Amino acid sequence: MEKRKKWSSSVLFIMACVGSAVGLGNIWKFPYITFENGGGAFVLIYLFAIFMVGLPILLAEMLIGREAEANAYDSVKKLAGKVKSWRIIGALALFSSFAILSFYSVVAGWTLDYFFNAVTGNLAHLTFESTGPHFGAFVANPLKQVGYHTVFMSLTAFIILRGTKGIEKAIEILMPILGVLILLVAGVAISKYGSAQTLDFLFTVDFSKVTGHGILEAFGHAFFTLSIGLGAMIVYGSYFPREHSLGKAAIWIGILDTVFALMACLMIYPIIFGSGMNVKESSSILFTTLSVELQQLPGGQYICALFYLLVAFAALSSTISLLEPIASFAEEHWKISRKKATLVSAFSIWFLGLASALSNGASDLFTSLKVMDRLDYLTSNWTLPVGAFLVALFCGWWLSDEIKTRELGLKKNDTLYFMWNFLIRIVSPLILLIVFIYKLLQ
Repeated sequence: MEKRKKWSSSVLFIMACVGSAVGLGNIWKFPYITFENGGGAFVLIYLFAIFMVGLPILLAEMLIGREAEANAYDSVKKLAGKVKSWRIIGALALFSSFAILSFYSVVAGWTLDYFFNAVTGNLAHLTFESTGPHFGAFVANPLKQVGYHTVFMSLTAFIILRGTKGIEKAIEILMPILGVLILLVAGVAISKYGSAQTLDFLFTVDFSKVTGHGILEAFGHAFFTLSIGLGAMIVYGSYFPREHSLGKAAIWIGILDTVFALMACLMIYPIIFGSGMNVKESSSILFTTLSVELQQLPGGQYICALFYLLVAFAALSSTISLLEPIASFAEEHWKISRKKATLVSAFSIWFLGLASALSNGASDLFTSLKVMDRLDYLTSNWTLPVGAFLVALFCGWWLSDEIKTRELGLKKNDTLYFMWNFLIRIVSPLILLIVFIYKLLQ
């Protein structure tokens, strides 16, 4: 059997995992939910949630992958033995990655259009009244929607074709540039509007502003932000050499993911507070109101272009981690070449993505079916939380202490092991269950 390829360093493994986590969720959703839920107190609860829910399950997924040294489905199959019912974990992960990438690639493609138009100055004419219709006409254009979806899926497949080497090379380029671009845009926004109100909002803790909804929102986002339930962390963990510490890697991933989320707040909030921008949850605000506000900054045309470039990079680092679990499954489970596995996987996802690409006005049929919205709802509210819940139960109650302590480099009577095992067995699944029920009741 061919020796499994490994990450060349723990730093690149951590960067790849952070790249998976940093996407539209960090660039827009985290600033939005923090804005809506009181700022500093919400951030504190979110950090607590990362520790209580996010990191324990993240560590569980990486542990499963490294122990089994296989893709998400076959890792669970191998460790579950004759109990076939556990295989649903791998099946849910594959379905979630497949479905999410099919519509995420469409949204990611929007960033390319806005980047090119910002560079050429074609967004400069937009006003608050015209930006909505402009965006509406864009998403209703079938050629552009299919075209940009195709470009983004092709970029992702090109990187995945080379396996870990391709991912490492892409991440080495994407992540440092992404960090620099966020700081550049944040610096320009702060230079115009100042940072006092932003810093006060982010770091002043006032628990009177926190509601039950906000607490559950923090725990829910802590789970989603780390790419849990997609199979990506199982696969990435399977490439992680045993001489490196999984625990340290997980902590660094949690820290860096949070840093990127806070950097996004430092970039977005000065614009929100300084301009009095009307904040809405929908991701479309990134392509409507914000596109006009960015033009008002010094060097607005180029700052706007840099912003959409950084969002594109963040999206690409996420789409890489969505395609890899599916391509690795096809390669290993069906015993085909990496090239064929990637092309078959990418084409299948691209084909499903056509329905999402045409579901925002480009086709009456797909628009009426609300394909993109339904896939988003199905994965966000059902397959992802259920999959993560089952991962917690599988790792907490099914895997032996021998496997877990060996992978973590700890002993059974170590305090750290006791704490993590308690969290993964009791606390994390209980909180996930509460968040899941809450979302259903909503």
